[in-house]
Amino acid sequence: MRRLLSGVILGIAVSVSAANGVRSGPQIGERPLPFTSNMVTGPQRGQQYCYVCQLKDEPALLVFTRAADGASGKLLRELRDAVRRYRDQRLFAWMVLLGPGGSSSETALERQAYMLAEENSSTEIPVAALGDPEGPPGYRINPAAAVTVIVFRSGKVLYNRAYTGKEWGGRAADDALRLLPSLLEPKPPAKN
Repeated sequence: MRRLLSGVILGIAVSVSAANGVRSGPQIGERPLPFTSNMVTGPQRGQQYCYVCQLKDEPALLVFTRAADGASGKLLRELRDAVRRYRDQRLFAWMVLLGPGGSSSETALERQAYMLAEENSSTEIPVAALGDPEGPPGYRINPAAAVTVIVFRSGKVLYNRAYTGKEWGGRAADDALRLLPSLLEPKPPAKN
């Protein structure tokens, strides 16, 4: 039964990713690679830290965004609320603000990332700044993706959704975590 349920969830996630058309970041079934970034909020604030290295079997939600805008703020609040809601499942979430190409100052990017968290009452959620517009090495964050949402558990990506600049806005922020319950909440056994 568990294998069947995993297959159904994977099928849903693959169809969502394929329908989107923008491939960004590690894809479903791939392993998220370890990386460090400058943490501006959360328990590791002020350090280069690798959350992927720390996580074992707990589910994780990782968001890469290019803008500290209202929609990204809304998504950050939803990350905060999801971590609270799925405390029993030990959901961990963090957001990484990616800098534009040729960023000369990560300090300015770190300020933007901190302000995003502070303005959205989400400083307890780790928010990081990373000056590379392609994301961490090996992540292949698509330049056309304004936001990339990745859910992984036990070293495997379960869900990946990227939004182009045209797609990204308040409605997209509402949609970004829509499948999270189906990925995290235990399902009742099927009746025979």
